[in-house]
Amino acid sequence: MTKPALDRLKWRFRGALRGVKTALVLTLLAAGLGACGAYEYVTDKISDPLVLSCPEYLVVADAANLVRFRDGPGRDLIDVDFETEIIRLQLACTSNIDRKTRVGTLDVEVTVTFRAQRGPANRSREAPFDYFISVVGRDRKPLYWEAFAINIGFPGNKTRLMFRSEPVTLEIPITPKRASRSYRIFAGLKLSRDELEFNRQRRQKTGK
Repeated sequence: MTKPALDRLKWRFRGALRGVKTALVLTLLAAGLGACGAYEYVTDKISDPLVLSCPEYLVVADAANLVRFRDGPGRDLIDVDFETEIIRLQLACTSNIDRKTRVGTLDVEVTVTFRAQRGPANRSREAPFDYFISVVGRDRKPLYWEAFAINIGFPGNKTRLMFRSEPVTLEIPITPKRASRSYRIFAGLKLSRDELEFNRQRRQKTGK
């Protein structure tokens, strides 16, 4: 039997083609942003809609930081090209769900705030890296994954920057059997195998 279209979990992503890395325009922020996440929700489009809260969301601990070294075997402080970390993940959700049928969509706008630092080995005054957003179902099965390319420039004598990505909007299907609590949204920095192992070893040493 063919499942209904909504039950197939057909995702719509606004802003880029799936599987294609997209350069994002970044907004520099003043210092003082909090490290915790936040969300808000509004209603739209449907008269007297059913309002749902945003899905649960978090930053992947092993992928929250990136230390990128210059080419070569060196892994000392003087070999650091740049560092970056995710310091905040924010969601804003818009419900488009019929109260009677409990069928519709939940538009989830995801914004990520980063902090970047230029390292002693950095000569280009740039910090290119990727981050990802993913969605999993209640059974932890991956439903969506997208990577986004960023290239940060350090102007003048700036060595540290705080910045925010442009919002990424996901349109999540909602049915009586699949409410917002059926989904989890994750974010993290896209790491190489060596960078992931570096993070894990550092977390073991520091306990963080």
